[in-house]
Amino acid sequence: MEDIVRLSLKDLEDFLESQAIYFPDDNIRREDWTELFEDEKTFVYAIKENEVIKAHIAIYNWKGQNDYIKIMTIGTHPKHRNRGYAHILMQYVIDEMLKDDMHIFKGETRESNLKMQKVFEDFGYKIINKVKEYYDNPIETAYKYSLEI
Repeated sequence: MEDIVRLSLKDLEDFLESQAIYFPDDNIRREDWTELFEDEKTFVYAIKENEVIKAHIAIYNWKGQNDYIKIMTIGTHPKHRNRGYAHILMQYVIDEMLKDDMHIFKGETRESNLKMQKVFEDFGYKIINKVKEYYDNPIETAYKYSLEI
């Protein structure tokens, strides 16, 4: 049975392992993720089955400061892709954050990441900006998205 669970600092190693598999060229440093996991505004959710992370999403809740939810990463293990996990996690985050009276969601993806663009668009996100050379390894344009519910 698959469950959506909130990950905590004790899950950091499993999360980093997953992140490295999902995005081998695009990793944020361990120190940065450690700091994020220690921050109460960071929420990391995962679809797990038998303690195996199949997909995860990490968000930052800017409530009281910028008043939006920032999607930091969302990824699915290559063995479990094309099963709708990104959509399931995105809907879960929206539902959870609406309970906290948060109605604006933002995120970005690479110009070449057509699958993530489709996920954003399926939820009604709109491109608000395109930033050239935002990503490196390889250098690529970012599509910045926003959704207000």
